[in-house]
Amino acid sequence: MRTLVIAGGSGLVGSLALRRLLARDDVARVIAVGRRALPVEHARLSSRIADLRDPAAIQRALPEPVDVAVCCLGTTMKQAGSREAFRAVDLEAAVAFGEAARASGARRFVLVSSLGASPRSRSFYLRTKGEAEEALARLGYAQLTVLRPSFIDDRGARKEPRLGERLALPLARAAFALLGRERRHAPVPAETVARALVRLALDGSAEPVRIVESEALHALGR
Repeated sequence: MRTLVIAGGSGLVGSLALRRLLARDDVARVIAVGRRALPVEHARLSSRIADLRDPAAIQRALPEPVDVAVCCLGTTMKQAGSREAFRAVDLEAAVAFGEAARASGARRFVLVSSLGASPRSRSFYLRTKGEAEEALARLGYAQLTVLRPSFIDDRGARKEPRLGERLALPLARAAFALLGRERRHAPVPAETVARALVRLALDGSAEPVRIVESEALHALGR
C-alpha cells in the first residue's frame, strides 16, 4: 500500500489520474497539493494548500512520508501571459514540487511533459519542458518516469477556450484514424494519458530514467 502525492490534480489529466488512483486498492492515501483545495472528497484523499514555487512550503504540507510523486502541472503561453509566468509553472513549480517530495521520502517521480521536449529545442515551450525534465533527473530519485504526450485530446472537457485546438483536433482525429492512432504525432485522449500515468506510477520499474513517448501511451493507456 503506497502513499502518493500529486501536484496539478485539478487539471485535465491530473483530475482523471487522481480519480483512478483513489479507485485502486493498492493506494493507501493520496495527498494533493496546490494553490487551492480540491473540490473532491474521499476517505483516502488529503488536499493541502501550498505555494508551488517554494519547496519548503510544499514540504510543510507533506509532514508524513510519501512513496511516489506525480506532477501534472502545466499551463499554456496564452494562460500564463508571459514567458516568465509560463516558466514559473512548468519549470520552477515542477522542480520545487520534485525537491519537496524527494525530501519527504519519495523515491519515484512521474512527470507529464510533452512530445519533443528538449533543453536544446528552439521552441521556448519545448525547451522549458526539457529543462524541467533535466532538472528533475538531477534530484536523486531512484526512478523517474517522463510521459511525453502529443496533443492531449480533451474531448471538449476543458473549460477554458482553446480555439486553435478546437479547430485542429477534429482534423487530426480524422487524419490519424486513417494513418493509425498510435503514430508519433497523433492526439492522445486525456483519459488514455491518465490511465498510462497511473499504470507507470505503480508498476515497480527500477529503470532510473524512463522516457515514455507519445506513441507508447496509446497502448499503455488502453
